[in-house]
Amino acid sequence: MVRRFRVGLCQMVSQLEGVETNFSTLEGLLGRASKANCQLAVLPENLLTFGLKARFTRDEQVQWLVRYSALARAHKLWLVAGSMPLHGFSWADGDGDWEVSADTIRWHDASEDVKPFATCVVFDDQGRIASAYRKMHLFDADVKDNMGAYRESDSFARGDMPVVCETPWGRMGVGICYDLRFPEYFRALRQQGADFVVLPSAFTWATGKVHWELLLRARAVENQIVMIGVNQGGEHTPQRKTWGDSMVVNGWGEIIARAGDDKLLEDSQLGEHLVVTQVDLDELELLRRDMPVWNHRRLQ
Repeated sequence: MVRRFRVGLCQMVSQLEGVETNFSTLEGLLGRASKANCQLAVLPENLLTFGLKARFTRDEQVQWLVRYSALARAHKLWLVAGSMPLHGFSWADGDGDWEVSADTIRWHDASEDVKPFATCVVFDDQGRIASAYRKMHLFDADVKDNMGAYRESDSFARGDMPVVCETPWGRMGVGICYDLRFPEYFRALRQQGADFVVLPSAFTWATGKVHWELLLRARAVENQIVMIGVNQGGEHTPQRKTWGDSMVVNGWGEIIARAGDDKLLEDSQLGEHLVVTQVDLDELELLRRDMPVWNHRRLQ
């Protein structure tokens, strides 16, 4: 197994004008990632329907999955498709790789009053579904910004299962945004063999400014994993601003690539960015061998 890969972090500032506007931005970023020889591309949280609380039809949800599949296949890269509200999508671990079409995607019957899950779907480079994670920790908090109170649980149901999937380079854990504040979640991913974790996010400006980098580095160090955090980054409405600063942190806690400059001068971490870097999991194995923290645990 080759343990090195090129990853493209596709930071966006998703707009409320609608899904098509955001899809167009996404297509441009993935085209650039492909030209940069990326093998994996990671998208931010809720990139298609950011700020929209409308209930989306089954047909709309099917088309999102079909289009993501086509993009992964066309660019021949693995695609972590941020998150999207999926209602009744029935993929589960052990289902195997799915060929994606309107006829093959399986759904279970869900009553109209059941909330969707915030779902991150992973596609392989043939456009098949390789994994799906339903966000476990929902952001219900009062934040000192123009939005004030956030109540994600009003719109989404909670997932109940951490997800780690096999990739050509190693085992990839999946989390979404607010999960980052719960160290036990990342401990569970490492317990399941995760070498690296992708984290589609939409951290607010207020929380991201003080906690985004800190938490990514902490989760990387304490679990000796590579963290790939891809954030929304900019002003979506006069009331809603996200932090950006998408980055890759190695198992030693070093930032090996990020949006913007090191000192984040003049809001350099904001806006649409494609961050491209190489991740070396052989280096991670050496770190784990030389400092075997995992073997020294006293609480399991």
